[in-house]
Amino acid sequence: MLKKQPGTIQFKRINDKLISNLHLGADIIALIACHLIFLGKYRLPYRDIFSPLLPVELKAHAIPLAIVCVILIWLFAFYLSGHYANTARKSGIQIFGPTISTCFIMSVMLFFILLSYSPVELNINPLMLSSRYFFVVFILVYSFRMIIISRLHYLIKTKRVGYKTVLIGNNQQALKIIKDYYKTSYHLGNQFAGYISEDDVNGEDLSGYIPHLGNTSNLKEIIEQQDIDEAIVSLQLDKHEAINKVINILRQKEILIKLSTDLNAMLEGTVKTQNLESLPFITIGTDKIPVWQGVFKRFFDITMAWFGLLVSSPIFIAIAIGVKLSSKGSIFYSQERIGRHKKPFHIYKFRSMHVDAEKNGPSLSSENDPRITPFGRFMRKWRLDEMPQFINIILGDMSFVGPRPERKYFIDQILPLAPHYEHLFTVRPGITSWGMVKFGYAENIDQMIERLQYDILYLENRTLVVDFKILLYTLKTIFSGEGK
Repeated sequence: MLKKQPGTIQFKRINDKLISNLHLGADIIALIACHLIFLGKYRLPYRDIFSPLLPVELKAHAIPLAIVCVILIWLFAFYLSGHYANTARKSGIQIFGPTISTCFIMSVMLFFILLSYSPVELNINPLMLSSRYFFVVFILVYSFRMIIISRLHYLIKTKRVGYKTVLIGNNQQALKIIKDYYKTSYHLGNQFAGYISEDDVNGEDLSGYIPHLGNTSNLKEIIEQQDIDEAIVSLQLDKHEAINKVINILRQKEILIKLSTDLNAMLEGTVKTQNLESLPFITIGTDKIPVWQGVFKRFFDITMAWFGLLVSSPIFIAIAIGVKLSSKGSIFYSQERIGRHKKPFHIYKFRSMHVDAEKNGPSLSSENDPRITPFGRFMRKWRLDEMPQFINIILGDMSFVGPRPERKYFIDQILPLAPHYEHLFTVRPGITSWGMVKFGYAENIDQMIERLQYDILYLENRTLVVDFKILLYTLKTIFSGEGK
């Protein structure tokens, strides 16, 4: 019988939010120290720049208020760089690039600000001041961050803290992983809650090391019950369907996935490992878009949605009149759809069908659907019926670009056939999508599943460049009247 090595130190779970807050606090302390140093050594134009912007009663406090404002700008810059996302999983090497680049950009901004305020008297050349500012801020910020990272890595190495982890698989490779975990001095921060064995496979018994939690057929329930942070997947490499099914479930729960592999694959140049001291793993993270791109995308959505509503208001009035004159019923049409994180919301459209279009139950529209009104067919040709969804974007339910939201009635039919449809719930749905560009509207469940491959491709490769590309293709479709 296998025996687990006894643990003498209590193992605590890593609190990602706490680590991020510690980094935030460290950055604030470093920035305050930096600006106090420069305030004492050089005559920085805080008062000259900020005093004109303040009411009379606050002018006496111009310097401390200026420092607070500058620090807030710095913190926002660090946030855009992605530093406060998954902070606990980052090493000193990983944060070096974003930290030094952010400090450099902010120092360049200071240089140009000083040049624009040339009447202000400085006892040092603006370029020299900006250079020293850059080095001092970088050294202080990076040093404070490294203190936190070093302490956390020490706690991880001594197995005092870690992430709640499940081992999926009970083959020879899984046995090697769990043995190495207990005998090696190096630790990657995993606290094993137990292992999950493969269905209908008589593999190794790992219960002498860690508890047996069940089989892969109950994976979703086990993950939810155990509240897992990470999963190490060690299934037979030739079982592609089983591996895909497990990965789909884990990604739905936004769990960090580590796929075990062998050295043959590494020698062939197909696998990279994150740490030379550990077994080779393919790591599948949960982040697909940088923080700054996500912030810019939301800013773009809100700005353009408001702009679209204001500019197209005459068109709204004309369409409203057309809808009202073409058929009986309301001008707008509201329908419940499922959005990000499976949150229901009401999507808004100009009504393009007769009021009793679904008297026999939910059904998808087709190209020659008799339920569509003549004016509705005109709107669909130019995608004008989608314009009220600018309101959904402003409310935060949708984006300009993202997978099209569907009704629960159809989602319940898709999921048993295509479980990976769950991935679409990780982002805001959109007015247009890569699936809409390459495939168009679906007329049945099979076509919805076929269109799904384009939406998954978008999720795996989404960037601002891809979003703008999709918008350009959509505009081409609209202006060419190729909608349906």
